[in-house]
Amino acid sequence: MRTKLNTNKSVPAIVAGICSFGVTTGAAEETFEELDPVLVSGAIVGSKEGVKKITGSATYLDIDDLRVHSISDINSALRRVPGVYVRPEDGYGNFPNISLRGIDMGRSSKVTIMEDGILAAPAPYSAPSAYYSPTLERMSGLEVVKGSSQVKYGPHTTGGAINYLSTPIPEEITTYSKVYYGEYDEMVGHIYHGGKKDTDLGRVGYLVEGYYRNTEGFKELQGVNGETGFTRSEPMLKLSWEPNTSNYQSFELKLGSTDFDANETYLGITDEDFKANPYSRYAATRNDMINTYASRGYLRHFVELGSNASLKTTAYFTKFHRNWFKLDKVGTLADGKAGKSAYKVWNNNDYLSVIKGESAGFIRLKANNRDYSAQGIESILNYDLELGSLENEIQLGVRFHNDDIDRYQWYHKYDQGELGGWSSPGPDAPSGAAGDRHQETDAWSLYLEDRVAINDKLSVIPGIRYEFLDFSYDQNTRTSDKSPAKGSGDIDVVTGGLGLSCDVYEGLNLFGGVYHGASLPGPRSYIRSGESLDEESSNSYELGFRYQDEAFVATGALFYSDLEDFIVPDNLGTGFEEFEVGETVVVDNGPNDGEITAVGLELQAGYDFGAANGANYSLPVTVGITWTEAEFDSGASSADGESIFSGAKDGNTVPYIPEFQLHVGIGLGIGKFRLALDGTYIDESYASGFNEGGPFNYAGKYDSRYGEVPSYFVSDFSLHYSVTDNTNLFATAHNVFDEEYVVGRLPQGARPGMPQQLLFGIESQF
Repeated sequence: MRTKLNTNKSVPAIVAGICSFGVTTGAAEETFEELDPVLVSGAIVGSKEGVKKITGSATYLDIDDLRVHSISDINSALRRVPGVYVRPEDGYGNFPNISLRGIDMGRSSKVTIMEDGILAAPAPYSAPSAYYSPTLERMSGLEVVKGSSQVKYGPHTTGGAINYLSTPIPEEITTYSKVYYGEYDEMVGHIYHGGKKDTDLGRVGYLVEGYYRNTEGFKELQGVNGETGFTRSEPMLKLSWEPNTSNYQSFELKLGSTDFDANETYLGITDEDFKANPYSRYAATRNDMINTYASRGYLRHFVELGSNASLKTTAYFTKFHRNWFKLDKVGTLADGKAGKSAYKVWNNNDYLSVIKGESAGFIRLKANNRDYSAQGIESILNYDLELGSLENEIQLGVRFHNDDIDRYQWYHKYDQGELGGWSSPGPDAPSGAAGDRHQETDAWSLYLEDRVAINDKLSVIPGIRYEFLDFSYDQNTRTSDKSPAKGSGDIDVVTGGLGLSCDVYEGLNLFGGVYHGASLPGPRSYIRSGESLDEESSNSYELGFRYQDEAFVATGALFYSDLEDFIVPDNLGTGFEEFEVGETVVVDNGPNDGEITAVGLELQAGYDFGAANGANYSLPVTVGITWTEAEFDSGASSADGESIFSGAKDGNTVPYIPEFQLHVGIGLGIGKFRLALDGTYIDESYASGFNEGGPFNYAGKYDSRYGEVPSYFVSDFSLHYSVTDNTNLFATAHNVFDEEYVVGRLPQGARPGMPQQLLFGIESQF
């Protein structure tokens, strides 16, 4: 069960990976023997070399890929991965919306997101919306898996899985620090210290880590004083013990937390105001703020059960609290109260002037206060078995998981004067009477996968997954309809796939697969449907290749997905009280009526001109291309007009899935200098299933959430200089050409990408 790993940092960047040009901090060259990281840790790929063992498409971004441009925005990182589509929201990546191969991207609720192999969404079964996402900049790697290999990583298997890898405990005592300062008064500090030592009781390890980020933000409140930035702080502790036993075993404890406060709003701006100043925010959003606190931890045990088997068991927990206090409704003196949803009055100058703080009126803010929890235990058995001439690598996994969400919300109202001033807030609803409820899920998961080596070149990998979900739901205050105030129910789902991998000759691998995936409904929508709501299901196929030699590396895949029983989600942040993201809006002919097909091509290639010519410099060039057609095969119109899928017809394009994406990069490493330039082109897309070019909804009314999202191109440039073998100075420019562009029209109106930003810092590792 042991493998040899080479950490030689002199390997050309283009051979190590093709996603971006890496910059090291002068770590010493060394070769050591350790256990397969996929078996022991929470990794699913483990390394760039580990990608070759994945039957489906997979990408591994290592620490150099992530640090080269000081990438803190998950959207920027994922633009480097073919087959991934993102809808940025705040310009910083704090609220990601991710799609893999054409699935709905709302709050990343249909992608299985993990940190160290542990489900990371606040309540991945009961309320999977990613109002929390792991902080990319404190990670050591990022893994993206698509295709037939994803059946091990539920609950959502229609698109794929993303796994964040936190900083591991170093093998030797190590101290790392990185500090940088940038425009908009952005200050970032990241430091960790730890390592492993041999003792009489075995090898013990520790890691103490801290991450801090603060910025005033790049948006500007119009006509009033206020802040638009955020603060994030994250401590983490890891402890490990490898006892002196005859069979190797290890224990690892991880504890961490995230404290995040952001002066962020749901409300965007009109297209007219966007053209005048894309970075403006309306006065009525001055008090909008989200406060979150997350804690997480696990205790993991690994043991070798002889020479051909191992068992890994992990007990884990996550807790998450968030309160997004934000503009809810607005009113004029004429109507006498705050009774109109702010995003519904774009075409009414009387209401819009109140939102802009230019006239007297009434403002209501709502505290979207939620508490989430998740906990569980899982065991994974790996067993190598020879059956005749066939070598089998069998993996069996079982998990019990429990999660829940508690909503406890309230309102505050303000009287606004003619000059935009606000009175003291007053309660407009008693606490607990603003759409509150409790949802809970108990989930049993079981999967079995076998990698069957037919010979030394051909492998067949069948896999199957079973999920059993026991739901409960309790509405604290009865709604106006006749739906039950509480209830329970259960559902079970079977998914699976078959993959093939063939080493044609040295350096060239062909792979393919077919798999059946699913995305599961939430407790409330399932129970309120009378348990008639089916899981969203997909049948998908892919065929791909991987090739690598000394200077050239390439990978590509063709894929086709047929999505049935599409669970049509409510629009994000519309104020429609009945549904959470990940729950259901009833469609034309019942709760499951949508069909979507997605066909696409993913290509990525790189060539190091320096390595190819035996030069004393590296000059890697990389290109990544994604072409996708994701279309509705039937009408998936929501009965509620607030859904971005309202107006979708057969042949219309799925919202926010561009047909073409391009990423290009070039690097130069010579002497003590490292330079890297990356650029990404995102094709135009539609903001709704209605597929109309102008910002008008299905009823023909002006609505900035609808229309097109124009194409855009953004680029990053970085310069690193090695002062010593252990210390780098660096400068980075994000959005080099200061492009002004719309990244999306959700939650409530047009939103900009980050403007040009310059950063300067120092990075050391000893």
